[in-house]
Amino acid sequence: MSSPFSTPAYARLREQIRADIVSGIWKLGQHITMAELSSRYGVSGNPVREALHQLQGDGLVEVRQNRGAVVCKVDASFVKNVYDVRGAIEGMLAAEAARLATKDEVARIEGFVSAYENAVAAKEIEAIVQANRALHRSINCIAQNPLALDIFDGRSSLIDALRRTLGNRSGRLDEIIAEHRKIFEAIAIGDAFTAGQLAQQHTMRARDHMLENINDAATSLTS
Repeated sequence: MSSPFSTPAYARLREQIRADIVSGIWKLGQHITMAELSSRYGVSGNPVREALHQLQGDGLVEVRQNRGAVVCKVDASFVKNVYDVRGAIEGMLAAEAARLATKDEVARIEGFVSAYENAVAAKEIEAIVQANRALHRSINCIAQNPLALDIFDGRSSLIDALRRTLGNRSGRLDEIIAEHRKIFEAIAIGDAFTAGQLAQQHTMRARDHMLENINDAATSLTS
């Protein structure tokens, strides 16, 4: 199982593990051994260790010396803190997108808005998750602020994994569709103030929805 170690290969491995946490292959709170990771990704121990240490820096896992890692659990306080930071960043990036977006970038954003709507109509959970991530990424990348993206991405994977586990409350997906459309329309006409406000409000609603789901899950366990 020799795999030449290079920065690109290591970066791909880190992102593969991150994606598998989001998709639920590795569960929140699960202990993952070095052997499991090496087998799944077809690499030796060294790149796995390096990837895990990077993911630990992002707050996704806790490394266990010579025993792999544990995927971090998420509680209500963590969710609130991440969403509060995320809202500030997304508001800023959406405002910048409204100022800077080209016609091609606006068209690309609209395509992802439509893709999300189509995925919701088809009730395809994986497609909904992917379209949502692609939409937000398409907006956030326009500002060309890699530091903001690193901060945004660092803890968002655990939030995405929890959302997949808890699901959405009745009617929430229709609300998200309407919110996405309003954000897109503000960006399309270059209204930076409104785009920023709407993006931050969208994130705060997502936060409140997630906290309600966490509370419901805790209540069901104790009832």
